[in-house]
Amino acid sequence: MRSFPPLKGIIYFEACARLQSFKLAAEELFVTPGAVSHQIQTLEEFIGQKLFIRQHRKIKLTNAGIRYFGRISLILKDLIQATTDVGFITKTQKITVSIPPTLLNRWLLPRINYGYLTANNISIVFIDTIEMLDLNKESIDISIRYSIGRPNEKYCRLLFQEQMIAVCASSYIDRPLIKLSTELLATSTLIETTNRLIQWDLILANNNIKPHPNQSKVYFQSSMHAIEAAIQGLGIAFINRIFVESYLQQGVLIEAIDMGVMEDKIPSYYLVSNYEKMQNPATQLLYQEIESYINDGITTTTFDVF
Repeated sequence: MRSFPPLKGIIYFEACARLQSFKLAAEELFVTPGAVSHQIQTLEEFIGQKLFIRQHRKIKLTNAGIRYFGRISLILKDLIQATTDVGFITKTQKITVSIPPTLLNRWLLPRINYGYLTANNISIVFIDTIEMLDLNKESIDISIRYSIGRPNEKYCRLLFQEQMIAVCASSYIDRPLIKLSTELLATSTLIETTNRLIQWDLILANNNIKPHPNQSKVYFQSSMHAIEAAIQGLGIAFINRIFVESYLQQGVLIEAIDMGVMEDKIPSYYLVSNYEKMQNPATQLLYQEIESYINDGITTTTFDVF
C-alpha cells in the first residue's frame, strides 16, 4: 500500500515557503499560526527532515526544504491545472454541428469567434458531411445543409445561394474568361465534384453545347480536392465562388470561362435547427453567432426564423 504524505501539511508547507512566514501563511489559509506550525511539524516527522530553520519572528528554508519546495510547487500547479481542466470540460457544453466539408474549411472556420464561444462555455463538435442528417436521430444540434429546396426545420435561415464558376491555374489557358466552346472542351480536362448538385453536364446544356465525345474528366468527392487539382494545373474545376475567392484575389486561380448563369433550381446553403434543440441557450448562442455571418460579404436573401 502506498504511503502518502500528509496532504494538508504539504499545502501549509507550500504557503509558508512561498510567503516565508508562518503568520502570513496562516492568514492566507484562514487558520491560526499554531495550526500551521503543527502541520509543518507533522510533515517534517513524516519526511524525516527539517524543512525550516525557525528564527526569531522569521523562518528560513533548509537545503532539504528548498529542494522539496521546488518539487511541491510544480506538483501543486499541475494539480490546480488538472482540476481546472476537468471543471472546464464539465461546465462546457458541446454543440454538434453538421456541415459540408469544404464549407467548413473555406467559410466557417475562418469566421468563428472562438473567444466569444469560450467565454460562453461552448465547444463545437463538427461532423463534416454533405448528407442531410436527422437532427434528433444523429444527436445534431445545428446543421448547415446544401440543397435546392428550403429545409422543413422550424428554424431555417438562408446563408447564401451557390454561385458556381469555372477556375483553373493561370498557366492552364491563354487568357481568363474565354468563351465556353466545343474547341475548348476538346483541349481541356474538366474537374468535377461528384457531390455537387450542379455538374458540368448541366452547364453545357445551359450553354447549348454538346459534350465532347472523348471529353477528359477527373472526378473528386470533395471540392477541396477539386480546388487543389485546379491549382496544380490539372484542368478546369467547376467550383462555388466563395470557396476560391481568396485564391482568385491572390492570382493562384483565375476564372477560366465566361458561362451563362443558371436562373432556376440554384442550390443554396441553409442554417437549420429545430424547436427542441433551440431550447438550449448554448445552441441559441451558436446559431445566432453563425447567423451573424450571413451578410459577411455575401449578397443573399434571408428567411425569417419562425
